[in-house]
Amino acid sequence: MIKRATDVLGVLERALTVIAAVALFAIMALVVADVFMRYVMNSPFSFTYDLIGLYLLAAVFFLTLSDTLRVHAHVGVDILLSRFPPAGRRLSEIVTALTGLFVFVLICKVGFERALENYEQHDVLAGAIAWPTWISAALVPFGCGVLVLRLALQLVGNVLSLVSGRDLFPLPPVNETGEAHSFE
Repeated sequence: MIKRATDVLGVLERALTVIAAVALFAIMALVVADVFMRYVMNSPFSFTYDLIGLYLLAAVFFLTLSDTLRVHAHVGVDILLSRFPPAGRRLSEIVTALTGLFVFVLICKVGFERALENYEQHDVLAGAIAWPTWISAALVPFGCGVLVLRLALQLVGNVLSLVSGRDLFPLPPVNETGEAHSFE
């Protein structure tokens, strides 16, 4: 069951990362086009800054949170973990997941309330184009919600592994040399 849930969540996380990569490419293309229009044609786009700042950067950040945790690419301090026995590492992962769940459930709750309020009040960004702000605000609880699912899965997997004494859920890699991890 844990394996199946991990696989299903992994598919969602990778799909969101692809969307975030498209958003990042769109940011690069818009900046290049806007610079060209500004300095060569003397007619910059009026929407670039708002579109990038309101939607695309939020998508890049929040849609990749969970997938980044899945591949263990978040910054981590694992100075002592290499000295812990597997049960100690599991306990460390459980504490980390519980702490992360507490924080990100709160972020989801507040983010959802803000997005809903922006939607109900028809809140828009003042500028050349009246961009609705609820879409950007909704990216926060959505991205953090997927991260909450990942953290809950890690919590359950590590608790079951600790209780059963079997490796039902993989522990993250520990760097024993003191050098930075390489993510290829």
